[in-house]
Amino acid sequence: MVFALPPLIECGDRLSYTLYKGKREVPLRTQDIVVDWVCDRPPERQVGIAVVVCTRDRDTQLQVLVDQIAPQMEDLESCIIVNQGKSALRDRLVLRGDQEKYWIFEQENLGGAGGFTRGIMEALKDQSITHVLLMDDDVEVDVDLFCRLRSALAYFASPKICLGGVMIDLDHRDRLLSVGHGFDPIKAMTTDFLPREGVRLREMEARSFLERPVDVDFCGWWCFCFPRQAVEVSGLPLPLFLRGDDAEYGLRLKRAGFPTVMWPGIYVAHPHLLNQTRPWHQYYDRRNALICAALQCGSLPSPAIIRLVRGVFNAIALYRYSEARAGIQALQAYIDGVEGVEHWSEEKHRALVKDDEVMCQSLERGQVSLKVFHTGLSRTLITVLRVLRDILARENAMTTSGVKVDAASWKVGTRRRPVRVWLFSEGQVTQLWRDPIQARDIVTSLLRVVFFLVTRPPRKPEALLRLATPAWWAKRLGLSIN
Repeated sequence: MVFALPPLIECGDRLSYTLYKGKREVPLRTQDIVVDWVCDRPPERQVGIAVVVCTRDRDTQLQVLVDQIAPQMEDLESCIIVNQGKSALRDRLVLRGDQEKYWIFEQENLGGAGGFTRGIMEALKDQSITHVLLMDDDVEVDVDLFCRLRSALAYFASPKICLGGVMIDLDHRDRLLSVGHGFDPIKAMTTDFLPREGVRLREMEARSFLERPVDVDFCGWWCFCFPRQAVEVSGLPLPLFLRGDDAEYGLRLKRAGFPTVMWPGIYVAHPHLLNQTRPWHQYYDRRNALICAALQCGSLPSPAIIRLVRGVFNAIALYRYSEARAGIQALQAYIDGVEGVEHWSEEKHRALVKDDEVMCQSLERGQVSLKVFHTGLSRTLITVLRVLRDILARENAMTTSGVKVDAASWKVGTRRRPVRVWLFSEGQVTQLWRDPIQARDIVTSLLRVVFFLVTRPPRKPEALLRLATPAWWAKRLGLSIN
């Protein structure tokens, strides 16, 4: 049965349907009822999509994703998997469907940037590929994702549009986590349109984001699709390793006339990102944000430096010395410029990861929540005074009896500040204590790096873009360019 609909201009911007049998709603995609949209005109263009998945020792999650992709392979030209972990991935994966459409490549760990870039380069060797879709290895996809994506691209008015997929919570499928991101180049920070904990899909706030286009700067690579022409015009991603490589590339594409649109119906389920934050993440977050800001503005704005310095002071006040060191290393990496980014390696990454906080086994419950001073000025003043007192202190507080604290209340400017704490968060316990030696070393390093930044001639951020060329990446990956 075909229902003819009037032109879209006569019936609104969005169409949806619900089927009823009597007063009972009929679930779609049942065995005896299949409903689909059809169009009475041919598509604007032919579309060939290559899915690129970068993975590293997540065989279980990857197998789930591959099993979900397999029934949809007719809507794809190829599924490219770049393995940067334990070798012989093909021997461990169960691949269903057309085996020729699966391409698996193995290489050393070059982070998400290196893995996805290898996949992009391999995909574009096939002239039938018009679009590349980047996906994390720990997402789960809907049964019609690639059909909807291909239809959107085939009928879209502009071939220069990049499509982003929204993120829902893998563990709570009724929670919307991301609808894309903005970027503030003055403060060198990514901005979110949703609260960090997400919003329920049935809430009006979530519906408003889904029903109206959001002006985003970029979409994360959990689900990001871009046209072949974007690579031909703007080059490849920068080798930023992790966290922020997606922001830099999305911002660069937008400046070149390839904006990102969060298309209705395109989404993936992904683990909540709040559950994956470690001190070493701060290095990549801040270094890559500084690079993005410099590329946007032509030089690094002063508010971005001030924000980073303030973050280091806050970390010292909270005894998060690993996080403070990561912030200083990020600023130093920006000063090092293109040479530092070009020669970053997994060996340096491993050294960064080792500088972590002390995790311990779960203790008995009964933690307290700490109250903070109300005004921002009060919190700033007391934070500076506490850092100065830590620098001048002599005794390490590691052997002092600790206080069990709710991690959500461990903030700068608390009215009470124990010298040793056990932080409880999501079943994890982190042990922190005041260490004057570490505090002094960090402050000294911070002053030295800021002095170098202020006194040395500024680097030209455009020099980084030579690392985004196919020639540079081919040499880095040991590939040939045709």
